[in-house]
Amino acid sequence: MTYSHRVGAYAVIQNQNGEYLVVQSSDKYLFLVGGGIENGEAPIEALKREALEEIGFNLSIGEFIGKAEKHWVSPQYPDLSQHNIGYFYACTLAKKVAEPLETEPMRWVSLETIEKKLFHEHHLYMLKKTLY
Repeated sequence: MTYSHRVGAYAVIQNQNGEYLVVQSSDKYLFLVGGGIENGEAPIEALKREALEEIGFNLSIGEFIGKAEKHWVSPQYPDLSQHNIGYFYACTLAKKVAEPLETEPMRWVSLETIEKKLFHEHHLYMLKKTLY
C-alpha cells in the first residue's frame, strides 16, 4: 500500500443568510475553500493563495478554529492510504481580484446541504465548531 500525507488550510466562510461558501466538484461533492500547503508555505499564506485560485477573492482571515485529521482509503484508490491534516480558519470574503483559475463552481449552501454533501468529515466537524 502507498501512503499519502497531505497538509492543507481551509476557510469556513458564512454569509449573512447563514449559508456557507463551498466549491462543488464535478461529481457534486462539496469542499471548503482551501487546499494543500506547499513546501515552506505558512497555512495562512496557502489559504490566501488557494482562495485566489479557487474563487478569485481575497480573504479576511479571522480566528483559528483548529486542526483536524482524517485517515482513509478511497474505494477509487484501494492501494492508497490517505492522511489529510487540515488547519481551519473562520474567514470572510474581501475583494474579488481575479477570475478563478480553477473551474469548479463556488456555491453558497445551507448547513443541511453541507451535512449531506461535504466530502471530508473532519471539515464538517471543524465547521460545526464555529456554531458553538
